[in-house]
Amino acid sequence: MPDDLYETLRKIRLPLEQQYQSAAPTTQDMVNVALKRFIRDWEELDKQSELLDELLEHRKKSRKRMGRREIS
Repeated sequence: MPDDLYETLRKIRLPLEQQYQSAAPTTQDMVNVALKRFIRDWEELDKQSELLDELLEHRKKSRKRMGRREIS
């Protein structure tokens, strides 16, 4: 998982953890829900084209970044 996505999930989880303590969803719980939603949306033909476009764009960006090192 890219660092920026993980960081965003962490920012979502922290306030939930403070509010719900041990009952708060974990990062894995959030990922599971997101995957279930993706699969549900994929099964809807009218959403499949939009999701495919998004997947192809994400892959294009990932391939463009491959081999590139970040300079801090």
